Amino acid sequence: MNQAQGIITSVNGQIATVEIEGDNFPELFEVLSSPEDPKVILEVFSQSRETTFATILSSPDRLFRGMKVSGTGSDLKIPVGQSVLGRVMDLFGNTKDNIGPILEAKKTSIYSKAPSLNIVQSRYQILETGIKAIDFLTPIQRGGKVGFIGGAGVGKTILLTELMHNITGRAQSDATGKAQNVFSVFAGVGERIREGQELYQRLKQSGVLPKTVIILGQMNENAAVRFRVALAAVAQAEYFRDVLKSDVLFFIDNMFRYVQAGAEVATLLGTIPSEQAYQATLQTEVST
Repeated sequence: MNQAQGIITSVNGQIATVEIEGDNFPELFEVLSSPEDPKVILEVFSQSRETTFATILSSPDRLFRGMKVSGTGSDLKIPVGQSVLGRVMDLFGNTKDNIGPILEAKKTSIYSKAPSLNIVQSRYQILETGIKAIDFLTPIQRGGKVGFIGGAGVGKTILLTELMHNITGRAQSDATGKAQNVFSVFAGVGERIREGQELYQRLKQSGVLPKTVIILGQMNENAAVRFRVALAAVAQAEYFRDVLKSDVLFFIDNMFRYVQAGAEVATLLGTIPSEQAYQATLQTEVST
């Protein structure tokens, strides 16, 4: 199969404009790379008749006008499965914990489709957290969503790690086979590097890390990377749920910075904003 070929005609922040040569066009969300620099990673975000707008997932310092790029025939894929447990990685599956690469890991697309509603089973069941104030005053429903809202230093991260310790740790010591299969997936979207480091150390000390996957796209990363990290973490959580048939605790820190990253990308693309200057696709992105 012939892959798309093109050249970069302009670079605007995190957006590279690519002029396609020939009749082969890349697919939406397809990854583009450069034969001149294998570390260049672009993702097709939108396209017109001859021009493709790609978000820059690698360093923009490596790009220049006239650089040749070609399609890979694949979208972004992230390592999943048992081999990623206890590891810290970035959007591309590169490890950040100085333990070495992830070996023999299966990869899946970060754009996997959600299951259809006719196969989703829902039942009202309380998730016991082991924290009396939560279980009595604000009980959490299994399969539900909860948001922690508060200023700096009020204990949101401590509460998060306590939930991971109580629920995952309790499952490890349980005698039933089903309770053994409880995993946690943590997505650091635009958070501080210090917070990711402290979370890693805290989970390691509490013994919960072997049941946890941490994927980080922190505030030093560009907007396109921060925007996609949440989807990568969702793909990992869905693999544990759908393939390994496990219970999953899924955390995003935090949702506002995910929205903010999407707004930055939309602004650079020059799209017409919605109310309050946010991107018009905000609701779709959050629900996805």
